[in-house]
Amino acid sequence: MTTREQERLAALHEYRLLDLPAGDELEAVVRVAAMVAGVPHATLNLIDENRQCQLTSFGFEGSISARSDSMCAVHFEKGDLVVRRDAAEDPIFRINPWVTGELGRVRFYASVPLVTPQGYALGSLCVFDTEPGDLTDEQAARLKDLATVILALFERRRQARVNGELAVELGTKHSQLERAHADRAATIVELRRSNAELEHFAAVVSHDLAAPLSVVGGYLEVLADRNAADQQATGWIGAAGRAVDRMSALITSLLSYAQVGNAPCRFEEARLGDLVDLALSDLGARVEGAAVTVSGDLPEIGCDPTLIRQLLQNLIGNSLKYRHPDRPCRIAIGAHREGAEWVVSIADNGIGIPADQRTRVFDMFTQVDPKARTGHGVGLSTCQRIVDRHGGRIAVAGTPGGGTTVTFTLPAAAAVAAGRR
Repeated sequence: MTTREQERLAALHEYRLLDLPAGDELEAVVRVAAMVAGVPHATLNLIDENRQCQLTSFGFEGSISARSDSMCAVHFEKGDLVVRRDAAEDPIFRINPWVTGELGRVRFYASVPLVTPQGYALGSLCVFDTEPGDLTDEQAARLKDLATVILALFERRRQARVNGELAVELGTKHSQLERAHADRAATIVELRRSNAELEHFAAVVSHDLAAPLSVVGGYLEVLADRNAADQQATGWIGAAGRAVDRMSALITSLLSYAQVGNAPCRFEEARLGDLVDLALSDLGARVEGAAVTVSGDLPEIGCDPTLIRQLLQNLIGNSLKYRHPDRPCRIAIGAHREGAEWVVSIADNGIGIPADQRTRVFDMFTQVDPKARTGHGVGLSTCQRIVDRHGGRIAVAGTPGGGTTVTFTLPAAAAVAAGRR
């Protein structure tokens, strides 16, 4: 089978007409074709790979026959009107079973191919008689008009089917969308419930856990004073005190993480340089002995100043905490514009983070060196949460020469304003 024939059959099957009722309109057109030609017989033929299907007929009972027996299949793909005054005298048609009497005794024969706008012949509009005859030019022209009408009816039926299928598909998608909206509404309700529970958790942490620890710490101080002469007791009490301090710091970190995710994010314009100054001020004496370099052209950004101040304090605090023991601590803070966002960097020359740990350090309770017991693995998780709430990204890389460089992005003030609108 040629490629052209495959395409023709695909075009025919696209209309989905074979083996289905023709309908009143097509039947009417075939009747009119017989009247126009002045003959007693007319048929609408569709020709597939192996068959000729007489979709509807007038003056005789239509049927399905082999394509090899079809008279219309001989010339229909050429797309031209075929007229034979007496088919029995035609060297091709005179042996056809529709002429010999096996299937019929056709003498006068005229066939108008049904050719789509894309040039594919689907079949033919055929008129015939058992007596020799002919067509005038006017009759031939009107039969061609009727063939055009038939193709238009084919297309209308196809379009109606396609529209029906689209309507079903749209109905299905609409139902899916409604379910998605319902699921989203349920998710929002669940998130609100979770936030309420988180607020309750924060209150419990800040009072019901932190307060008893303060009491324990106070009694440990009393015990330390009373057992100052007992070195073994002093060691035990000191270990207990350090555990209390560590637990208190962990509770504070968890409370900070919870509040960052739950507190409203209030965007406003703020100078990044001012926020860096405030973060350094919050760190107080911890900055002593470190050389902190701040770029002189830090931008104005659209952000929640309180959250970004906490973010900067956490990141600078990490650089101070994990300084290298063999060299003075140096921290460089800068920012540059990339498209619709600012890229802020905090680079230090500290002990650094191994390359295979630079992604997982943002997971809760992840510590590069748990034995060192220098942190709780919550700080960078809190930083990521703050950056996420601002629609940005945060990443860790190595500093050339040793150390850690943390970069995070923030939308430029204009982009934030557009987002609010």
